[in-house]
Amino acid sequence: MKQTQNWRLKLAKFMKGRYGFFDSLNKLLMILAIISLLLPVRFLTWIAYGLIILAYYRFFSKRIYVRSNENQKYLVQQNKVIRRFKNTKAAFQDRKSYVYFRCPECKQTIRAPKGKGKIKVTCSKCKHQFVKKV
Repeated sequence: MKQTQNWRLKLAKFMKGRYGFFDSLNKLLMILAIISLLLPVRFLTWIAYGLIILAYYRFFSKRIYVRSNENQKYLVQQNKVIRRFKNTKAAFQDRKSYVYFRCPECKQTIRAPKGKGKIKVTCSKCKHQFVKKV
């Protein structure tokens, strides 16, 4: 019992001031490493080992703010991808009642109801007006 408690104290002392979080970026690195290890390509095995080392480096790093910022940048990119897939899914589900097109000036995606003929559209982002047949 005392050895376990002593071991826990040593581990807590070692981890003090270290990042120590298994965050979203570390999860991605470990998942990619596992997938790379499962594939029978020798080159991918070395990449998998590198990803595992990188995940452990991030976990034991004393540069907490840097690791946190890396994770925040990853989450921003992840949310962009997720948002794009959700928008594509919504556009596909609404394809019978709405037409999606882009503003010629700022490339903002605009939605208009189908079957209205020629309409004058004002972009909500750049306020550019143009005529579109829907």
